[in-house]
Amino acid sequence: MQVLRFAQEIDRSGQRFYEEMAARTEHAGVRKIFHMLAQDEARLASRMEQRVGEMDACDSPTLDQGINIFEQLRRQEAHLAVADDVAAYRLALDAEREVLSQYELAATAEENPTLRKLLADIAEDERQILQELQELYDFASTPNRFLAWGEFSNLGEFHNFGRNVD
Repeated sequence: MQVLRFAQEIDRSGQRFYEEMAARTEHAGVRKIFHMLAQDEARLASRMEQRVGEMDACDSPTLDQGINIFEQLRRQEAHLAVADDVAAYRLALDAEREVLSQYELAATAEENPTLRKLLADIAEDERQILQELQELYDFASTPNRFLAWGEFSNLGEFHNFGRNVD
């Protein structure tokens, strides 16, 4: 399959998926998250359109077996009910990890060095999006984690701490 066409297809279907998710949710915060994710996918799609001229007919046989995770998610009703921002980020993280792994797999399997570089560049773009999503997820889930939980949850292990018991 043509690499840039595959990348554009993934990005456009990701944009459609996130826009549909934004339209389905009742929560304003989750809606905003999905709108931001749709904008990121649109930005990636436009970046791919700029590259089309330079590498029009580059085919990668590895991408022939590639899946469009966003189309799969659209068919799975269970994933379409996102109740809060943490769940929205988790859904996006899982999808983006799958997309990134496809590009990385295709890049490592590719024998043509020019095409391998193109796939690695696309994977790097996806990696940056994934890193941003991970940072947002960590920030959104921070109130659910508390340092004292780790400190005080296992106090029973240290009942003799500081004592010389023979």
